[in-house]
Amino acid sequence: MDVYCKRCGEPWELDGVEHGDMTDEERSRFWKGEGCPSCYGEPVEKRPFRAEATAVLHDLLGDDLDGLAAELEDAEFLLGEEFWG
Repeated sequence: MDVYCKRCGEPWELDGVEHGDMTDEERSRFWKGEGCPSCYGEPVEKRPFRAEATAVLHDLLGDDLDGLAAELEDAEFLLGEEFWG
């Protein structure tokens, strides 16, 4: 299941974030909302809805990363095109 960067909304496979797609430093920045390897240090013109949804759900769910990914998957299914806007 995917989770999304809190800055740019780039999708990342949760298992990859936690186990190998990012260095420890990148993973720490990712979860803090400082950006992912795709956007860190780059300007983000408009924060996508999926990025905002990820930030809010992560605040609510804390360390329950599987729950976060499941809620985001449900949001994508329910909202369809609006989720990607």
